[in-house]
Amino acid sequence: MTKHELSFDVRVFSLETIKRALYRYQDKCSFDIQLRDSDIVIAFESSIDDMTDRIKREVLDQDLRDTVSKETANVRQLILANAFSNTGLIG
Repeated sequence: MTKHELSFDVRVFSLETIKRALYRYQDKCSFDIQLRDSDIVIAFESSIDDMTDRIKREVLDQDLRDTVSKETANVRQLILANAFSNTGLIG
């Protein structure tokens, strides 16, 4: 097993985004998360050669998912409100 350390700037990625990304790989390794100055530092051991690249891609993916979710929240709420208004469940 090789020790790895990744650092993410808190001005770019949120802790929640990083946690969601790490959750995907919890079956392959365990993570130590620390805050150092303005960086979130992830330490882990892995025998998988490209694990650091996988985690970086997953953090970026989760960040994009969060952005899209925030940008489409109003549309989703309108769709749900319309769906429930047609069922007779709402007033």
